[in-house]
Amino acid sequence: MSEWDIQVQAKPLSDLMLGLGVYSQDTMIYHLCDDTRKLRFGDAFLCLPRVVNKERMIQSAIDQGANAVIVVGELHDKLGVPSACLPDMDAAGLMLRRWFETEQTSVQCVGITGTDGKTSTAWMLREVLEKHLAAAWSVGTLGWMRNKENTIDLGNTTPSLLRNHGLLALAEQHGVRALVFEVSSHGIAQARIAGLPFVAAVWTTIGHDHLEDHGSYENYLSMKHGFIQSVAQAGGVVVANADYADITQSLSAIQDDVLWYGTRGGVGLQWSVTDVGVQLRDKMQTIGLQHVPRADFHAENLAAVALVMQASFGVPLDRFACLAGHMSTPRGRLEPVSDQVYIDYAHTAEGLQRCLLSARKLTQDKLLLVFGCGGNRDKSKRPEMGAVAEKLADECWLTSDNPRDEQQKDIVADVLAGMKRPEKIHVVEDRSQAIHQAVAALLPQDVLVIAGKGHEPYMEVQGQRIPWSDQEEVCKALAIREAQACV
Repeated sequence: MSEWDIQVQAKPLSDLMLGLGVYSQDTMIYHLCDDTRKLRFGDAFLCLPRVVNKERMIQSAIDQGANAVIVVGELHDKLGVPSACLPDMDAAGLMLRRWFETEQTSVQCVGITGTDGKTSTAWMLREVLEKHLAAAWSVGTLGWMRNKENTIDLGNTTPSLLRNHGLLALAEQHGVRALVFEVSSHGIAQARIAGLPFVAAVWTTIGHDHLEDHGSYENYLSMKHGFIQSVAQAGGVVVANADYADITQSLSAIQDDVLWYGTRGGVGLQWSVTDVGVQLRDKMQTIGLQHVPRADFHAENLAAVALVMQASFGVPLDRFACLAGHMSTPRGRLEPVSDQVYIDYAHTAEGLQRCLLSARKLTQDKLLLVFGCGGNRDKSKRPEMGAVAEKLADECWLTSDNPRDEQQKDIVADVLAGMKRPEKIHVVEDRSQAIHQAVAALLPQDVLVIAGKGHEPYMEVQGQRIPWSDQEEVCKALAIREAQACV
């Protein structure tokens, strides 16, 4: 039995469409599939709006033996099999709740959106919820995580609508009472979260990312706002970061209903970093969190988690301190490989700045940095990342990071356009060589950050995903350094 086996009873198409859409003739639906590459004979094909060449895809599904076709949007041609139309993705989401029998569910879903901080916050919230409820899952950049040792890659930060509803059904059937979703801007734009029963939403940060897809920063901001607003309108809890002016302004119409966290006084929950851990303070009390991940942004995300636990799961701050103690570091988020070397996923100017500001507090001397920028992505952030790296690191190695279909020299030129002190920069195209050089340059009081890849197990070059691990490469470099020291 596969981990994806979901117990679903066959249902008449007429029952699935009742009050939601129209259909040509009734038939029994035994299994739904939204990908013709995985469609089996007798499946019903769910055709979503972003399908390229809809007519050809539908015909392919029928040729493969689909017994019905359910389309989100209009269907102009008569088909040789029963067909149905749903007006929009919201209706599709409700239909999937009906199909998977999760219209009444005990699973509490929490959605986390933001330019940076989604993965770390989801990791921390899942870990705290696991202690509190005995079982909790998360879905996001790191995959479908049932626990730290049991993760399945899903390919996208926010998976497809059908897969998300399938995960909700699996959680229900396995007695899992909480499901944490990372909600990306693409996931919002494509309505991959339609119909999910969110009891809470978190807005972590806002910055420039994915502008190549959304057209402008304003559109990108609007995507995030739309998700938060929808959860608020449905009666869910909204938790947001008060340290970002664009977030506070975007949510000004509902500001009194938002649970705010941040560094300045007057917010609902104020966070700060101490010598021994993290301090959280509200109007009633102050608590200390010890043995938690080391970074300002981790402290910030812990504040968000504390508010969710308090408002949606009834956990007071003093109890939260017990649940959060001895928390593990989110994978690839200022994750220590040694006492001096950390790996981080930062791939935006804002993310890199937050990472380096935290890393600066960990070093007693120089802060070294290995970083790059991805190809075929928003080029405007490249000089910004270069400027941040030059300003906050003492020495930098500029190298490859998922160049995709671009030439590395062109990416490097874009990054260097934002840098004015070339004496601080080593341009080393080969990422392995850059890491080895940086590790070899470490002095006893220095700290090195390897940024950009984080948890990713591959390097994307010319359409190929080549196996790659920053962590493994750092370990090799550290081993060579230790061996040379013993000679």
